[in-house]
Amino acid sequence: MKYWLLTTEYPPYFGGGIATYAALMAKILHSHGHDVRVFVYDNEVQGIQETIGQGVSVTRFSELAADSRHIMGFSANLSYSYAAIVAKYIAKEGPPDIIESQEYLGLPYYLLQRKHTLDPVMARMRIIVTAHNPKFLLDPIDRAPTYQLPDYWTGEMERFSLRAADTVISPSSFLKKALQESLPGLEVTVIPNPYQLPETPGPLTREPRLLFAGRLQYFKGVLDLLNQLTPLWDAGFQWPLDLVGQDTPYYLKGHTFAEEIRQRYAPYIKKRLIAIRPRMPADELDRMYRRAGLVVLPSRFDNLPYVLLEAMSRECVVVATRTGGQQEVIVDKESGFLCDLDTLGETIERASRQSIDENRAMGRRARQRVAQWTEPEAVYRKKTELLESWQRRQTPTLFPVVRPRSQPPTATSKSGLLSIVVPYYNLGSYIFDTLDSLMKVPADVPKEIIVVDDGSSDGVSIAALRKAAKTYPQTTIYRTVNQGLARARNFGASKASGTFLAFLDADDTVDPLYYPRAIQILQHYDNLSFIGCWAQYFGADRHIWPTWNPEPPYALFHNPLNTSALVYLREHFLAYGLNDPEMEYGMEDYESLVRMIAQGCHGASIPEPYFHYRVRRASMSRAFNPINQQYLYRLIVQKNPHIYAEYAQDLFFLLNANGPQFLVDSPSVSPPARP
Repeated sequence: MKYWLLTTEYPPYFGGGIATYAALMAKILHSHGHDVRVFVYDNEVQGIQETIGQGVSVTRFSELAADSRHIMGFSANLSYSYAAIVAKYIAKEGPPDIIESQEYLGLPYYLLQRKHTLDPVMARMRIIVTAHNPKFLLDPIDRAPTYQLPDYWTGEMERFSLRAADTVISPSSFLKKALQESLPGLEVTVIPNPYQLPETPGPLTREPRLLFAGRLQYFKGVLDLLNQLTPLWDAGFQWPLDLVGQDTPYYLKGHTFAEEIRQRYAPYIKKRLIAIRPRMPADELDRMYRRAGLVVLPSRFDNLPYVLLEAMSRECVVVATRTGGQQEVIVDKESGFLCDLDTLGETIERASRQSIDENRAMGRRARQRVAQWTEPEAVYRKKTELLESWQRRQTPTLFPVVRPRSQPPTATSKSGLLSIVVPYYNLGSYIFDTLDSLMKVPADVPKEIIVVDDGSSDGVSIAALRKAAKTYPQTTIYRTVNQGLARARNFGASKASGTFLAFLDADDTVDPLYYPRAIQILQHYDNLSFIGCWAQYFGADRHIWPTWNPEPPYALFHNPLNTSALVYLREHFLAYGLNDPEMEYGMEDYESLVRMIAQGCHGASIPEPYFHYRVRRASMSRAFNPINQQYLYRLIVQKNPHIYAEYAQDLFFLLNANGPQFLVDSPSVSPPARP
């Protein structure tokens, strides 16, 4: 079996449990005869570097995709780049049987988006996501700015990655429950992370010291631990605490976590009861484990930390909170101690009074428990059994939606004609470019082109349309009195006879691949009503605008899709998406999108710049200003009150964190600073 593993951490770099997991999993798979390749972003290499270690091929790359790095934030671009390098290696070596990825940072987002929008390279890929500690679950507990872009969007990418994976694995039942509470209906299989026990330790001389190993973060319970220890120290408890791990931001104070500890607990640091030590190499950390009288894991939330397995396998006595996967490994008072956060101090004090013999017996039971829980062969067997059962499943017919809504009835037909409606008003200079691009749509897409002249008053434009009627005889032209863009679109839709309906403004163009791909997606899935794509600007601007699957709450905050050039099931557009003429200053297409979402219609974005948007200085969108934008957003909310009420809290937080919607361009980057 050809098995590819995508990770952000791999030895020799160890930033956390992801690196440990990736290295062990690759080793186990190789030992069973599988062809394993690991892909890891590493900004210390030049370009792409390939190595082989212990039979595992490792591809390290430092260059993020050139065509996305200027239009996306780091997490989105990282995901896009992993998908790009996977595609490159598929072309070079052929497709793998399995791709496995972490969920953290939404790493497989674009791989899965390309798969589910039927990218020919990715459509048949089988993709596993193994959950570790998703940002969208940890950030609220960590008191991080969860609604601030781009961090909020990274969480959305993680959510989609879990929904879109062919199967999701969790190392603990604790994390499985948390994922399913956040994403109802998500199927998750629990398979413990593998772990290779170190050599049996010799006679140990434990010192009266406490050890915390892990990132210095709020969710790790470091402050809870210190708050419980200070009254003990004040009462005469003598055991000092070593804090070993990577420093992180302490968001509420705007400085680092280590600095917060130094400020809060300066007297105890001065008394040498607290020692803050940086992340250290494995051999140094091993010595810390071997000297520690107690290892303490005070987490407020934890999946199944490798620190726990490392400590227990070295026969350490561990005190851990129940809020994590550690409760599934430790048998309380037999192989360690479990407690609640508010009884952490008294549990530490009780554990510190154990005799040397009691500690040694508990340490031996702890090592046995780890061996039983994480035995590599058992982990491999469970994973292969899961893969075999999963391969027998039918291909899903529902597009992965993060927050599914009650859907409208499926369209009565999903085969037949594509109707392309081109609203036209005094655009004679551009109409031939638009129609020429439509002539390049493959002949196997049956189509009709409907141009709606919305009362053009410019003689040159009227003459250009007469010429177009002769040049493109398959085009039907209707002329109406001037009534605005919304009514022109609706009129064209009413004259259309196709199963599928597309709009294209008379100064824009499309790639020939757009419509065939969009129709294929609409035919494949039972829960999609419309399809969009990325927008390539041309004319006065030439950058790419990456678009996104439109889901609330973000889609209610800011338009995520190229709404002026979507491809619809015509039946659904006529029932739920007709443009509202009251939106006379613009955003009529965005209001239509919001209304369709409110009615249960789902859409998807093809991550390719198939729509070519001409930027003109005199265009309608160039007339936007903060006043009319505020007015239009108010109209959108007033016309769709129920869905805005449903997501009012999320929208309040998004606005509070990021400012007005019209300051945002893409959710994957930070909005410009407010004055």
